[in-house]
This record gives sequence, C-alpha cells and structure tokens, in this order.
Amino acid sequence: MATGAKIVALKEEGTHPPSEGMLAEFAEVREIRSGADAISVAGRLPDLVLLDMCMPTLDAESIVEAIKEKHSSTVIILVDFKQSPSKLRVQLSKLAMVVLPKGSGKLSVLALARTLGISQEGLSRMVNVSAKTAHRWIKGAKPRPNIGLQRLTQVVALLKETFPSEDAIQAYLNHPNPSFNGKTPKDVLIAGDYDRITGDLQALREGVYI
Repeated sequence: MATGAKIVALKEEGTHPPSEGMLAEFAEVREIRSGADAISVAGRLPDLVLLDMCMPTLDAESIVEAIKEKHSSTVIILVDFKQSPSKLRVQLSKLAMVVLPKGSGKLSVLALARTLGISQEGLSRMVNVSAKTAHRWIKGAKPRPNIGLQRLTQVVALLKETFPSEDAIQAYLNHPNPSFNGKTPKDVLIAGDYDRITGDLQALREGVYI
C-alpha cells in the first residue's frame, strides 16, 4: 500500500459535529446523504474511512456495507464525531499508529526535516509542537503519537514517490505554485494544510497538469 495514505472522514450532510474542525487535520471531511452517495463522495479508492457512528438519520452499518461492496480493501473505522475534539484527537493519534500503511513511520524526524529543508522551528510550526520538542525529535528522541507528524511523514513519502531526487523535491517545495495562489508548497505545509499538498501531488502523478 502506498505510504501517502488517503484518509476520508464521512459525516451526514448538514451536520456539524464538535470535532469537525479537528477531523480536518487528520482527514478529508466530506458530507454524505446515503450509502450510494458515500461511494462517490469518497472519490478515488481511500485507504481509510472514518465514519460517524451517530448520524441523525443515516444508518452507519448500511453505509459500511455500501462502501465495502465497492472498495473491499478500504479500512473503515466507526467513530463518534460528537465526542470532544480532545478525546477524539487522542483516539485518532492511537489509531494512526495502528492502521496507517506500513512504512509511513520509517523516516526519522531528522531525515524528514532534511528532505523538506526545514529548521526545527519550521517543523514545530508544521506539526504544532514546541521548538524544544521538535529539537528533541531531530536529535533522536522518539516522538509521542502526533497526527501532524504522521501526516507530514505521509506527505514526504509521497514527495519521494513523485520526484526523482531531493533536489527536485526542494525545487517543488520552494517554487511559487499557481495552485496555491502564488504561495510555495513549503508555505502551505507550514500552515498545516497537508490536504492541499497531497491533492497537488496526486494531480502531478496523474498527469492533470500535462
């Protein structure tokens, strides 16, 4: 399985659970109206689907069956989106260590920072930890479960799959990109918008820009 995991969180259309904003840090949050709608909304074959288990009118079990019929290899996790963001963050951090594709955590933090060409301060902003914590990680301390670091590792893995060398990766990261209104991909990463970078890289890999 590719290390640049595609993760989608599905909620019922029109609902706004308390954890919606936090979920957006971990997955692409999308709305559904039915099981059939879930298949089309999820888009390209996702590696992992987080499904709200307490939707007001939709039956989560039937949604699971519809998705599995179309995407049998997709991992589906039922999650209570109504729980507090802090509790769900802990749950998803633990989940990331268990179900994300093998190889997504093999890069050391130092190798990750070197590939991205960022300082410990840049890393701390990207994954929302203190510069002191980022410094310890770069020096070899084992990171505690951190969704931002997991997702940043996935982005780096996708960069390595997309470009032939680290020089090419640096050229991509530091060049103003029309897709980001003239900002560089590195600027977008520092802002923590991993989904935009992943989408741009997928477009490159699929030849959308050609």
